[in-house]
Amino acid sequence: MRGAKWLVAVSFAVAAGAGSASAQDTPSPVPTATHPAVGSYVGKAIQVCPKGVAPSACLKGQPAVALFMTPTLSPDGAFLGNDSFALGGPPFGPHTTAHGHWIATSPTDFEADYVFLLNAFPPQGDGAVQVLRFRWQGTVQDADTLVGYVNMYFSKPVTPDWANLLPNEFPAIPGVVQPILVPPTRFIKDPTFCLTSDCPLVFKFTVKRVAP
Repeated sequence: MRGAKWLVAVSFAVAAGAGSASAQDTPSPVPTATHPAVGSYVGKAIQVCPKGVAPSACLKGQPAVALFMTPTLSPDGAFLGNDSFALGGPPFGPHTTAHGHWIATSPTDFEADYVFLLNAFPPQGDGAVQVLRFRWQGTVQDADTLVGYVNMYFSKPVTPDWANLLPNEFPAIPGVVQPILVPPTRFIKDPTFCLTSDCPLVFKFTVKRVAP
């Protein structure tokens, strides 16, 4: 159950780490259509541990993880991706395809926010899931390479309960999911300096372009 306690603890990061700003598509300071980050990629991400902490106990006593991933940054600002966790088991898989939005923050830098669904861990036996939100900050290293950091947040488990809706009603978004819709107010590159319960998992990544 060590993994279960760790995942539950990380879930609190969403509620505490999200700000109160309205979640809207942020206009890209630099046009995305012609940005050199546009394309499809394959690469690897590795979790960053606090300084002085062994990889075998990277965060809350749990071992550090690594994954392969296949992101696509579209000219219109759409973000799609998947990773090797989708092929695995708990606590990180299997999960749905990632989708979201990206903006260009300079001629070579970009930021992306995306989400996917994951079975709740530990399993609750009622179809509960968790919504994961990721934020990237990346740089075009060369024409075929992107590098950068990822922050990873978990929602608390939520069950898609059925409700008898009136003709003028539509489903309500559960309160535990609401924080996922709010952009994080900070970005963490070194978990050494983020030791509170609202800290995300931190990764570094390198991806290479896939092209004809």
